[in-house]
Amino acid sequence: MEPTALQSPGSDAPSQKQAQAQPRSMDRGIRREAGALQAIILVFTTQLPIMGIISIVPIIPLLMKHFASHPQVALLIPLLIAAPSLCIAVLSPLAGYLADRLGRRRLLLVSVCSFALLGFMPFLLDNLVAIIASRFGLGVCEAFIMTIANTLMGDLFQGQPRKKWLAVQSAVGSVSATTLLFVSGMLGNFGWQGPFALYLLALPVFLCLSLFTWEPAPQVAEQATTPYHRFPVAAMVGIGAVTLFCAVLYYVEVLQISSVLSAAGLDSPTRIGFASGIAGIGVPVGALLFSLMSRRSIRLHLLFTFSLFAAGLYGMGALPGIAWVVAAAFVAQVACGVLIPALLTWCLGSLEYQHRGKGMGFWHTAFFLGQFVSPFIISLLGFQVPGGLRGAVSALGIVALIAALLTAVTSVRRATRHPAF
Repeated sequence: MEPTALQSPGSDAPSQKQAQAQPRSMDRGIRREAGALQAIILVFTTQLPIMGIISIVPIIPLLMKHFASHPQVALLIPLLIAAPSLCIAVLSPLAGYLADRLGRRRLLLVSVCSFALLGFMPFLLDNLVAIIASRFGLGVCEAFIMTIANTLMGDLFQGQPRKKWLAVQSAVGSVSATTLLFVSGMLGNFGWQGPFALYLLALPVFLCLSLFTWEPAPQVAEQATTPYHRFPVAAMVGIGAVTLFCAVLYYVEVLQISSVLSAAGLDSPTRIGFASGIAGIGVPVGALLFSLMSRRSIRLHLLFTFSLFAAGLYGMGALPGIAWVVAAAFVAQVACGVLIPALLTWCLGSLEYQHRGKGMGFWHTAFFLGQFVSPFIISLLGFQVPGGLRGAVSALGIVALIAALLTAVTSVRRATRHPAF
């Protein structure tokens, strides 16, 4: 599961032709040492796309009611919700390619500013088709923001600082999602347009990016674990496959917790929200655990994560009583908190500067495809295994256990063949 080297002919130094192929923006990069301020700005930049779904979850009934007279409302409202995630999955590789060719910062600034304008646009509209069009435009911006912000995190930070800030990003993501959900619900009391005002929060982020970040010089960037003068296709296919599989497990708890709690006997929306919030505390706990074990290999991170997913998902589907279900969901969320910084660290550490944008675009495509596929897998399993939804969740817990066992076996074989590792 670790990246494998692609042997490049000739010397380790890039050829003159390859050097000439570097984007001009790289030559204009600035040599500076990034600190906590730049890291915090990038962390909050990566939180902007979370608004894509979270901000409108509380107002879905209001949207259905307001546009009830539209003949295609049953199709268009789900499309309105899914549009940003679909754009991230499809367009992230393009965003990464352009970031490598044209430079990171300028594209990021344009994307964040456009994100604010397109996200706020439905506040001023009352046409469902126009709103959906603005949501697709928003999704394009989110693809660029997610890909380039994480690419910059890899450019400006190396080694342990990078791992630390990726763990912080994971923890902040959980807190910001909960906060945005609460604030969106409050703004929804003023009408269905209210939550769209949240997108204006991108403007202070834009200002901070403008004032306190820069285009990094390629010389400052960390060299990949194994030097690749060409894009490491084989390594990224492996990373993408693991990421896709992990994302399917990741989104089981995230997308199904409310339905699982309801199936377990919890019928109050308020209590379901409260129970989900308790389980969500597991994400920052997982991020903290990643920080403590960040020097370990990706194999150990995956073994630990798969083991947590196995216990958490199986328990969500099989354990009796609400308290036990919430406890199992908490364990699954701990796995989520470990997983994201571990996968990002693995991906960023496998890429040289000139390929980092494309690599991160590929990674985001794999991850958001997992988000798209996960609910369909749960639905299919629900018809195949006893217990319906809860049985399907437990079945994926067993799949995670098998993945943990396979990871353990491959780790032992690697240690046997290469004792130095």
